[in-house]
Amino acid sequence: MANNFLLEIGLEEIPAHVVTPSIQQLKKRAGDYLKEQRITFDQIKTFSTPRRLALYITGLADKQPDVDKSVKGPAKKIAQDADGNWTKAAIGFSRGQGATTDDITFKQVKGVDYVFVEKHIAGKPVDEILTGMKAVITAMTFPTMMKWLITHLNMFGRLSGW
Repeated sequence: MANNFLLEIGLEEIPAHVVTPSIQQLKKRAGDYLKEQRITFDQIKTFSTPRRLALYITGLADKQPDVDKSVKGPAKKIAQDADGNWTKAAIGFSRGQGATTDDITFKQVKGVDYVFVEKHIAGKPVDEILTGMKAVITAMTFPTMMKWLITHLNMFGRLSGW
């Protein structure tokens, strides 16, 4: 099922010449964030006034796609001793990947055998990902940045009203 998301930021009035670059920046940062998080969407519509910046994102996926990932570890000569027993390097690598030494496979990379672990990473739901949009907002830059001690935003172009 496709989801829609509205992000609306109320501000103290910003100069008119700052509105268009600000909404373009917000759109780009939001799109980049969603792509980085592997969340697909149809489009981002923008709405803005000197006191409001808003995005309407349509067609959001329900969750991130699941990912199967092959993680490279130490070389085989480091991972196993002369008797074929696992070394601390291999045991630590597999534990760090949430696996056991039974899950280890070997693959050649440029003529050298390396330890690999196959991982399945389940996608997170979109509502969990969207909580990270706060970072998109706080990363925005403006021609003049102001420090606000009374708000959760340390630096922002104007005080966020709501």
